[in-house]
Amino acid sequence: MRYTFVILSVVLFAALAAATPRPTVIWHGMGDTCCYPFSMGYIKKVIEDQIPGIYVKSLMIGKDIPDDEYNSFFLPVNQQVDEVCQQIKNDPELANGFNAIGFSQGGQFHRAYVQRCNDPPVYNLVSVGGQHQGVYGMPRCSATNQTLCNLAREMLELGVYTDEVQDRLVQAQYWQDPLDEAEYLAKSQFLADINNARSSKNETYKKNFISLNHFVMVKFLNDTMVIPRESEWFGWYAPGQARDLIPMEETQLYTEDWIGLQYLNNEGRVTKIGCEGNHLQFTEPWFIQNLIPYLNNTL
Repeated sequence: MRYTFVILSVVLFAALAAATPRPTVIWHGMGDTCCYPFSMGYIKKVIEDQIPGIYVKSLMIGKDIPDDEYNSFFLPVNQQVDEVCQQIKNDPELANGFNAIGFSQGGQFHRAYVQRCNDPPVYNLVSVGGQHQGVYGMPRCSATNQTLCNLAREMLELGVYTDEVQDRLVQAQYWQDPLDEAEYLAKSQFLADINNARSSKNETYKKNFISLNHFVMVKFLNDTMVIPRESEWFGWYAPGQARDLIPMEETQLYTEDWIGLQYLNNEGRVTKIGCEGNHLQFTEPWFIQNLIPYLNNTL
């Protein structure tokens, strides 16, 4: 009887250990921070309330909240990704992998983590309004610090592909000009690389991306901030013009499978979710119903 109790205790302990919730890492968007109680702090709490015992890390880029907000405009994306790769690798709570959820530009930045680092690995990647094909127009800026918004607009007016702007403005680094593909490919410091758009392809990007269990993209159906909003589902302009849009499945990135998106989709591991409303406008019940299932899994 005593041995039976010991065996049952060991089995129960193993079952509880196996049921440990997979951690979640949040990456915020432009003009936001890791920890505002009305934005990412709120999202962190919702996830923790819905998944008891989960470890949630909301990324801070910089030494404090003001630094984090400033860096969302002016710290080069490649440098941000390098910093996050190190942050995540140094966090023992994430050693066995995690789910990733990115909001707005945080969506494509999290994807960059997957493609470039992925150590420890991402299980499910959820992009909420991420601009995966970039933007062709300055996003409407709703940061708490409007001085940063105005400075970003002034920099764009200098020319989005000038060295001065590409070196300093985050939003310029995921700008894609559909009317000048050659300059985009030559000058884009982030997006052209992470989308494997140049003639020389990085096979590691594809290998890491297709290792995802699931890739989820949320598009805000009435989005007036992201231009064009189809970028949130990997859609873009038809080649050579800036009026007619094509879906993900008709883009060259997809048909030639530059990053493995077609492969994942054919495997049934890509999900597109539409959300009524403008950019990042959703309710807590909508978030719980549509996105928590992708974050609620175990190690």
